[in-house]
Amino acid sequence: MAGARALVAACCCWWWLTNAAATELDLLAALSLHNTSRAGVSVAPGMQPQRTAYSLQGETRSLQVEGAAFERAAELLRRSPEFTLLAALRQEPANSGTVLSFSHGYNRYLELQSSGRRDEVRLHYVAAGGAAARVETFPFRLADGAWHRVALAVSGAQATLYVDCHPLYRRLVPPPDRNFSQPQLALWVGQRNSKHSLFKGTLQEVKLVSGPHGYLVQCPGLDSECPTCGQFALLQATVQELTSHIHDLSLKLVGTEARLARLEQCDCQKSCYSNGTVHADGASWQKDCNRCSCVHGEITCRPVECDRAECKNPVLHPGECCPTCLRQCLLRGTLYEHGERFAPKECAECVCHDGNMQCTRVDPDTACPPLPCDQPDQFTVPGECCKFCPGVDYCSMGHSCDENATCMNLNTKYTCKCNQGFQGDGITCEDVDECQAAGGLYGHHCHSNTRCVNVVGSYVCQCLPGYTRRDKFNCVEVDECASAVHGCHTHAQCSNTPGSYSCRCRDGYSGDGYTCTPICTGGCLNGGVCASPERCACARGFGGARCERDVDECDALAHPAARAPCVPRALCVNTPGSYYCVCRDGYRRDPHRDHCEDVDECTEGFHTCHPSARCINVDGGFRCQCDTPSCELSCSWQGQILSDGERWMESGGCRACSCNAGVASCVRALCACDRDNTSLTLSSTESSLTLAPAPCCPHCEARFHCRHQEMHHVTFRSGERWLYQCQICECLVRCTSYTICPHCEARFHCRHQEMHHVTFRSGERWLYQCQICECLLGEVDCWEPECEEGTACCTAPAGAGAGAGAGAGAGVEGEWRAPHRLELAGCAPPHCPTCQGGQCATLSAARRGGGAGAGGAVAGPRAAPAPQAPRRAALEPP
Repeated sequence: MAGARALVAACCCWWWLTNAAATELDLLAALSLHNTSRAGVSVAPGMQPQRTAYSLQGETRSLQVEGAAFERAAELLRRSPEFTLLAALRQEPANSGTVLSFSHGYNRYLELQSSGRRDEVRLHYVAAGGAAARVETFPFRLADGAWHRVALAVSGAQATLYVDCHPLYRRLVPPPDRNFSQPQLALWVGQRNSKHSLFKGTLQEVKLVSGPHGYLVQCPGLDSECPTCGQFALLQATVQELTSHIHDLSLKLVGTEARLARLEQCDCQKSCYSNGTVHADGASWQKDCNRCSCVHGEITCRPVECDRAECKNPVLHPGECCPTCLRQCLLRGTLYEHGERFAPKECAECVCHDGNMQCTRVDPDTACPPLPCDQPDQFTVPGECCKFCPGVDYCSMGHSCDENATCMNLNTKYTCKCNQGFQGDGITCEDVDECQAAGGLYGHHCHSNTRCVNVVGSYVCQCLPGYTRRDKFNCVEVDECASAVHGCHTHAQCSNTPGSYSCRCRDGYSGDGYTCTPICTGGCLNGGVCASPERCACARGFGGARCERDVDECDALAHPAARAPCVPRALCVNTPGSYYCVCRDGYRRDPHRDHCEDVDECTEGFHTCHPSARCINVDGGFRCQCDTPSCELSCSWQGQILSDGERWMESGGCRACSCNAGVASCVRALCACDRDNTSLTLSSTESSLTLAPAPCCPHCEARFHCRHQEMHHVTFRSGERWLYQCQICECLVRCTSYTICPHCEARFHCRHQEMHHVTFRSGERWLYQCQICECLLGEVDCWEPECEEGTACCTAPAGAGAGAGAGAGAGVEGEWRAPHRLELAGCAPPHCPTCQGGQCATLSAARRGGGAGAGGAVAGPRAAPAPQAPRRAALEPP
């Protein structure tokens, strides 16, 4: 009954966990910001007008979730191995800030962070059973000044990042620790602690959701039918528990059957009744020549066992059960057994009877059988009383020859002779092993290239491997290479040898000859496989000789015959090895029909028309119309009235905005490199605008370079080429999206996390808690060290990038310095991205611009992060 109850409980537990709704906690509501006034926090327009959003600014702020709300958040994470961190946010460009964090001082326990200077979304966590914090990075630019919906779902050992309701990345990670047993643990919103990693921008709906498919709270149209990894792990644990219960029940059943058998023996001892006599259970007795016994009420009898009689003719006396031997006879020095007969002379017969020899004369006329031949043909044989006829077939009358012998007739009897391949007296014949000797009557005659195999009555000559039969006793050598019966690989050379063959892989292949694999010098990157010598078969989304280049699925000119990757009204955004789609300005995604529907800016209050003008919705936007003489076609923008035709900059100069007949729009500000980009068509007005500041533009950092294969003191910058062993080599290194300001004011300095009297200028770097930290425009950004071969971490000296130019297109080159290794004493990164030989994938659409609308966002200018194919599994395009 206990096992059955366990089965029912396990099934009910599984049903509850798969059908229970997710439980959520709104962290902004828990802070009660609408009832209080806090420094650096103000109410701002949000992504959803019906909900309150908060703008976070300044260098001093304290948004800590305390008391019952903190305990509820910790309990939501403890109760389920699946949880989701989600938020709607608009982050300022170049800002690196924390969305929410469970931390203790500077130690991160569970944190969701967005780095605007490295275009990364980071999950900091402590793995179950571990002590040091780990980090999982997802290449994506959230800090572009546009609204985004971001959700990070953790299900068992799987983490999935959703941006704007699109699943971008799915990673396998160690399950995070959910005990929350560390002392003085605190929950922060928009910051890591009271001073560091401050988020700058606007937050709305920052929630923590417990249970599977927590992203449905933000994106109800996404698929939720398939079980998550956490649900599968729970199902697996439930099946294991059921299997254990079944095993325990089986053991108990076997023990119960054994106890029942013993009970039957103890309680049911039955007696036996035979011929008026009662015999107890287990008793035995003899009846006549049978031995009987009583077993559980049943009588079993069997003959009495007799000892072996040591004579030829034992005698069974009346009234006895076992035969006995009688006395022998002695005649003329010879002993004869009882009943033994012999003829001492012709026509005389003697028989031994219990020690007495009795002899009688035999009458030939009455004792001998009649003969079939005439009297003159009959003849006598010395020692025989009866006469014989010639030509009698004694073998047909019956013989005792062995089955492997031949019966042969004689004049007066028959004889037996063993057949060929056997030896013995004819009555008993045994097989002869001809393979033990060579030649002769009883030996084999197998010649070279053969092996003798004995069979019953004969032998066979078996050919050795690599030879074929010529006749019964000889074999000749076989050319396996010519007959195509060899086992060499298709790309191997077969060489015939005496009795065998050898295989050797052809040029361009490696292996033992039986298995040959193509050789691609340097290997294939980003999940590519070597298909033939020096030719890589690249995974989908990558190309190039070594699969080192990202394929821009969004470039229609490069793929004119390809089908449009996105639905109409959607914009394609390229990512390393994949892409995703977002709705264009003025459209939003319909989760039920998976297409982009028009946003009615006039009804939903997203328009910028002057209060005196009338808003008219059009496909993909709106326009303003005046119906009265006093009407103005100015723009109402963030509480200000801007005149028609006016231009201004937003987000620190990263976005250029303008007012056109009441419609305000913003685009990415131009960089210096855009003037040299032939793929962009710039109007005279756009080319005359003020260029974007350095932090908004792409730039390859000087600390990344390549070394010559042999002359290691010779270095090359990204894009430079050189000749080596009759090959053209090119340096391809990782680029980041921001340059370093060459001349910064003192207010952009950074302070050390603990030693506050130590300051760093913009561009300087230092080591803190096994991480490389960098000061950029007064804000601190830290990341895990990147690794070369051998897990040794290196980077440029502090301030190596301080002299870099304003951008790739500016033509100003900084000072290049050789990297040096950081001595990370007792510090081992939990994991490092693999980037072999300094060759990493680069986005071919790194300089494309974009904007943001009500329905979605478009990634701004960026360069591709270093590929992390062994650690990243990009999802299929939606």
